[in-house]
Amino acid sequence: MIAVGLIEDTENYSDAVASLLRLSDELQLAGVWKDAESAIKGVPETLPDVILTDIQLPGMNGIECIRKLKIDCPSIQFMILTVFEEDEKIFEALNAGATGYLLKSAPPEMIFNSIKEIHNGGSPMSPGIARKIISHFQPAIIKNGQEIFTAREKQVLDLMAEGKLVKEIAGSLNVTVHAIKKHIKNIYLKMHVQNKVEAVMKWKFK
Repeated sequence: MIAVGLIEDTENYSDAVASLLRLSDELQLAGVWKDAESAIKGVPETLPDVILTDIQLPGMNGIECIRKLKIDCPSIQFMILTVFEEDEKIFEALNAGATGYLLKSAPPEMIFNSIKEIHNGGSPMSPGIARKIISHFQPAIIKNGQEIFTAREKQVLDLMAEGKLVKEIAGSLNVTVHAIKKHIKNIYLKMHVQNKVEAVMKWKFK
């Protein structure tokens, strides 16, 4: 029996998913929380095997909730269940510790099977989400016939590849450090990397 927790503030959707879990002979509803704050208090007491959480919650969002719960409950598998399909939300959630990402439009059977899959070591994704992730791992710097970087981002990447620090890059381009940090953040998101070394390696060997 797989114990499943649910963090969801939309009552109708929460009730529908909870009913689905209660009808299953393989899944057990371990708890339902309407916000991240109550989940952070209640989850360590029940320790579900899998938690389904929305991103948009009252107060703290679901991504930050995962990040905090992963510290005290590292064995729990987290699956996002949301309407958001923007690249930034997807990668932020995965970086926080989610290992699955479904859209709320997913049919009940897919949700049911995804819970079992994530419990067995898989990483279930809605098809559109999986395609977005795959596209970010592809080495091409051109996407849909267009370069994914702005002229300024390419300048920043070239200077990063030369080993320059953020302050030095800002000085070279005559802009603020804050502006360069913003460019670097966008570069990391587009390349799906987390640090300078990974970005430079992908840029050098594009």
